[in-house]
Amino acid sequence: MSAATLRADSVLVTGATGFVGGHLVDRLIDQGVRPRLLVRDPGRLRPAWQDRAEVIVGDLTDPRSLAPAVSDVSVVFHCAADVRTWGKAQEYEAVNVHGVRHLLAAIAAQPSLPQRFVHLSTVDVYGFPQTPCDERCTLRPPGFGYGDSKLRGEELLRQTAQRMRLPYTVLRPTNVMGPGSPFIARVGRELQHGLMLRVSGGRADAGYLDVNNLVDVMLWAAQAPQAQNAVFNVADPRPISWRQFLDDLRRGLAGRGWIIDLPYPVAELAAALIEMPYRLLRTSQEPLLHRLIVRIFGRTCGHSAARLIAAGGPVGRISYEESIAASVRWFRAQQTGLGAA
Repeated sequence: MSAATLRADSVLVTGATGFVGGHLVDRLIDQGVRPRLLVRDPGRLRPAWQDRAEVIVGDLTDPRSLAPAVSDVSVVFHCAADVRTWGKAQEYEAVNVHGVRHLLAAIAAQPSLPQRFVHLSTVDVYGFPQTPCDERCTLRPPGFGYGDSKLRGEELLRQTAQRMRLPYTVLRPTNVMGPGSPFIARVGRELQHGLMLRVSGGRADAGYLDVNNLVDVMLWAAQAPQAQNAVFNVADPRPISWRQFLDDLRRGLAGRGWIIDLPYPVAELAAALIEMPYRLLRTSQEPLLHRLIVRIFGRTCGHSAARLIAAGGPVGRISYEESIAASVRWFRAQQTGLGAA
């Protein structure tokens, strides 16, 4: 997907030090764009970006720091979020809701608005249903800090952008995988030498989405007229079960870890019991098993991307096999200290 029509010096990326944001920045730079990056810690930026990006030090939780980042930008890619699977509600709220509010307020204070605000949401806003959803489904708070806050952040974005007359696109990715994925790193370690949970035989759709395929859609959403003021699920076209994903990744890594399979009700009960003391003690340490993990592995993540396809969005350029192979190479490179992507 080309970024040729984007002004080379007027693209803002939040969350550049994260997984998705980092891949987006790499693509923009490769295509001749000098993106502006809003970051809290410049020390976490990749050395390869030096002198090829404009760095603005700021924080979504500090409204006063955001004006330089949004001044004279034509496109905003809002990738920053608190994406942890275990955390405190107020911490998710600070970034995923109030951070959106602060960013939009800073944009509203500028003399002109961006041509497009591309907002990364999540399919968690459907609340982990048993059957796949499209964009017409009722949104339901899933009952966990990340998904609940992302739902409120998305609703805030759409309402405020409509009031501001700020053109926007909301993207709801499924489970984003590929080289650099914290999820691949976490699961890979367990498959190599640890203990990995599989729920109800791993029959649920994993909602596998390669990160490069998501970046394709993000670049399209920044420019396509049919994406303006629209909401799209983003998923790879091929359904991949959790069983297939775990088997393929384990095989690629020559893993010797154990996979324990539990029926969904048993896994849910075990998770509730294990997480209970952690919640009572309000600890930041994540338990080995908790209910969000069971929902991810036990409910469908394979939501419909039919609306995106009908609108002409790019889908599935990187195949599942290519993505798994690249993920395995990346994982092995991290272990050997090469750090290759």
